Amino acid sequence: MAASPASRSRRRFLLAAGALALTPALARCVAARRAPAFLQHVAPRDPSRLRLACIGTANRAWENIQEVRHEQIVALCDVDSDYLLRAGQEFPDAARTPDWREVVANARALDLDGIVVSTPDHMHAPIATAALSAGIPVYCEKPLTHTVAEVRALRALAASAGVPTQMGTQIHAGENYRRVVEAVRAGAVGRVTAVDCWVAKSWGDGRLTPGARPPASLDWDLWQGEVPRRPYIEGIHPGNWRRYWAYGTGTLGDMGCHILDLPVWALGLTDAHVASAEVFTEGPPPDAVGTPAWLEASWAIPDPPAVGGPAVDGPDPLVLRWFDGGRMSPFVQEIGAKDRVDYHARFNVCFQGTRGALFANYGEMLLWPGALAQSWMPPAPSFAPSPGHHREWLQAIRDGRADAPLCNFAYASRLTELVLRGLEACRAGGRA
Repeated sequence: MAASPASRSRRRFLLAAGALALTPALARCVAARRAPAFLQHVAPRDPSRLRLACIGTANRAWENIQEVRHEQIVALCDVDSDYLLRAGQEFPDAARTPDWREVVANARALDLDGIVVSTPDHMHAPIATAALSAGIPVYCEKPLTHTVAEVRALRALAASAGVPTQMGTQIHAGENYRRVVEAVRAGAVGRVTAVDCWVAKSWGDGRLTPGARPPASLDWDLWQGEVPRRPYIEGIHPGNWRRYWAYGTGTLGDMGCHILDLPVWALGLTDAHVASAEVFTEGPPPDAVGTPAWLEASWAIPDPPAVGGPAVDGPDPLVLRWFDGGRMSPFVQEIGAKDRVDYHARFNVCFQGTRGALFANYGEMLLWPGALAQSWMPPAPSFAPSPGHHREWLQAIRDGRADAPLCNFAYASRLTELVLRGLEACRAGGRA
C-alpha cells in the first residue's frame, strides 16, 4: 500500500520548504550540483512500494539494504566506487552517486519516501539533519550522532519534522528483549539498583600512518565529509574508522546502544534521567587520535523510576555500568566464581535487584539464584511481536505515524546521548 495522500502531501510541502530550516553550513552542504547523469535512469513509481535511497552500500549498509530491498530502491550512494558498482548491479534501476548531497538535493525528482543512512558515525548527523530538514523519513545506524550537541539538536529536529524515524538497534525488535523488559517491570528481581553491561570486543588504539594512500576506488575527500581534512590512514576503510575519535566512537559507541538499550527500556529512563546522570570512567590515558582499547564507565542516575518494587532505604541513585575490551563486572565475576559458571561469556547484561539478579543477552535470560528462577511466574506478554525492525519504520511511513517505530529518534537519542556522555567523560580524564 502506498503512502496516504495526506502524508505524501505533507512530505512534499516539507521538501519544498525544507531548505529554509537548514543552518547556513548545512544549506551549503545540501546545495550540491544537479547531475543529469544521476537522474536520467530514475525508475517510475511502483504504487505498491515505497521509494527509498540508501546512503552506504557495503557491510552493515548492505545488510540494511537486504532488509528493505522488497521496496523500491531508487537511489544508491557510496564513496567507494567498487561498492557502488556492486550495489548498482544488484539494483540496475537505481540512480547512483558517490555524493549523498545529490540525493537530498534531488529528493523531489526521486520522489523519495525515505532514506537509509549506513555510514561512519561522523556522517550520521549531517545526513540525517539534511534529510529531516527536507521532510524525508530517516532510518539511521547507531549511534545517531558523533557528539552530544548533535544528538540534542537532531532530537529537536526530528520532533519538529514529524516524519517516521528509526535507529539501527535491530535487536530491539527481538522477542527476548520484550520478555526481559516485562520480567524486570513485574518485579522478577525486586527493586533494580544497578545494571552491569559488557562486551568483550575492542575498537581502540587507532594510530595515524603518514604517507598512506587511499584505495583507488575510494573518494577520501567525500568520505571525510565536514570534518577537518587529514591524510589517509592505512586500513581505516571500510571498518577501522571506529578506532578514531575524528570519525568513530570506539567500542562503547559501536555496541553501547544495543546493550544499554535493555536497561534504558526496562527501567523507563527518560531524557532527563540521562542528562542528569553523573558519569565516571576508567581506562587508558586519553589519546588525541585513537579511542581506548578498554573502558569502564558508570552512570549514577538520581531519582530513577521505581521499577520492580519500592526502595529499601529511601531513594538511591540507579547505577549503570559498562565494561569492554576484556574488562569484567566484579559482581558477575564473584557470583560466577561461586557457581563455577562463566556468566560473562554467555550474557552481556545483568540486572541487580533486591531479590536477586537477571542475566540477559540478545536471545535468552536467566534468573539468579536458581531458587528465584524456580519460583518465578512470568507475566503475560504485554508487547505485541514486532513485524521486524526495518518494517516498523516502513509501515510507519505508509501509515504516516511518526512515533510508531519503537526506536524512533525521540527514544534512540536517549541511548546515543548516554554512550556519548560516557565517551566525553573518558576524553575529559574520567568524569563528566
